[in-house]
Amino acid sequence: MHSKLWKITKMLLAVLALLTVNIGCAPVQGEDKMTHVEWSTFYMSRNHQFRTLCYRFEVNYDPFKEGQGTFSCFFVDKKGGNCLLSSAEVTSEDLAELDAFIQKLLLTEQKQKQAEKLFAYDATTKEFYIALGSYKNKNRRKVKPQLSSMQQDEAMDILKRLYVKVSKREGK
Repeated sequence: MHSKLWKITKMLLAVLALLTVNIGCAPVQGEDKMTHVEWSTFYMSRNHQFRTLCYRFEVNYDPFKEGQGTFSCFFVDKKGGNCLLSSAEVTSEDLAELDAFIQKLLLTEQKQKQAEKLFAYDATTKEFYIALGSYKNKNRRKVKPQLSSMQQDEAMDILKRLYVKVSKREGK
């Protein structure tokens, strides 16, 4: 009698342990198994007293509507020429490299140091944010992750390659 009771107790404990593990690993409803960040806007800009150091990139994308993404940009190339696109259409294929870059970022809201704002004629201003969520779910929010200088350079390279790809297709 004692050994049967012991075996039943062991089996119940094993079932309880399996149920606990399965519940703890279950994905949260509405999330993509928490492996893919859904984003809808990528914005990066810098204003500077020298025109050659200014840039502005904006990508708006809705993954539920293929071909509904837009890419706008302005920057000065190495030869001093203006590179400009306004609301050029992009697809998920076009944005694959940018999406991979975004997936690697730590996309939590960072506390920004509030520096005293001194307005000067030659002041450089920068802005960077990513809007998480999609147009389909109304829970969009902006995050402003801190980028290292290497990450900023990588983002610029990706966006410039996107410009080349899209401007060729647009015939510019």
